[in-house]
Amino acid sequence: MSKLRFLPLIVMTFLFLACEKDEDWMPYGQFDYSTLEDGISADTKYYENPPYPKDADTLRILAIGNSFSTDAMTYMDALVKASGIDANRLCLYETSMGGASFDTWAETFHNKSAVYLERITGGVTMTSQGTLSQLLNQPWDVIVVQQASDLSYVWSSYATLREYVELITTTCPNKSVCLAFQLVWSHTPKEMPYVLQGNIACCQKMSQRYGIDVIIPTGTAIQLARGTRLTDGLYMTRDNWHLNTGIACYIASCTWFEALLRPVFGTPIVGNTAKPQNDYQEADILLGQQCAERAVLQPYIITEGLSDLQQ
Repeated sequence: MSKLRFLPLIVMTFLFLACEKDEDWMPYGQFDYSTLEDGISADTKYYENPPYPKDADTLRILAIGNSFSTDAMTYMDALVKASGIDANRLCLYETSMGGASFDTWAETFHNKSAVYLERITGGVTMTSQGTLSQLLNQPWDVIVVQQASDLSYVWSSYATLREYVELITTTCPNKSVCLAFQLVWSHTPKEMPYVLQGNIACCQKMSQRYGIDVIIPTGTAIQLARGTRLTDGLYMTRDNWHLNTGIACYIASCTWFEALLRPVFGTPIVGNTAKPQNDYQEADILLGQQCAERAVLQPYIITEGLSDLQQ
């Protein structure tokens, strides 16, 4: 009898573990748009972004991000070199920390921590070591920001962006500096459509509230590609998180090129001869470029018009 007393506990434990395992594999479902409500008027706008510097003789871009910005710029140097753009009219630098959020970078600014910039492409030289304040205190034309990927669909996490934008714009000596925002990709199929819906919804609200209207829709481009023959067993990632270093990182870089460089230099991404790592057919490379082009044209639309890209 004593052993039977523990039978209900054993059964309940088994059921709990089984349900917990099943829950790990349950999809997220639909995004809860009510989480966007924060009690602030929809007409509130904290910042007016200067126009994108389309007529700039020299384009100086700084990306402040994390591993997702690093992934997205993997092929930028190759794309620039293949495009024929004069490198002496351009520079693209990045500073990143793994998992860094708006809060992380605001704290880094206030703590006066040492920061290092990596030159991604271009021939223009900028100071690359110092505090974030010192490195921002240079004549940047465009500064790209992004939220940490696991917070990108959590609207409450954007609250620090108001302070962060003010820190950037009051420190940079170019008072016409234009801010851009990377809309990142979702990680795994389990997250769909919740995370990407949330990423897009938060990006749209961020653009209205905080005025950052230059969007680099990397997440949209990757999701478009996931609907084509380019997708793979890991959802175009290498670890269910970061992009695979072949066609996925290539598409992300194509998106950055199309969104940031084409408006100034007039060179489209479609037709660029730079190639991703691994053995991809020319038609697949073109398809990846078309996904980037379509995403920049329609940053918040995932499926409409996709069929004409599948050749």
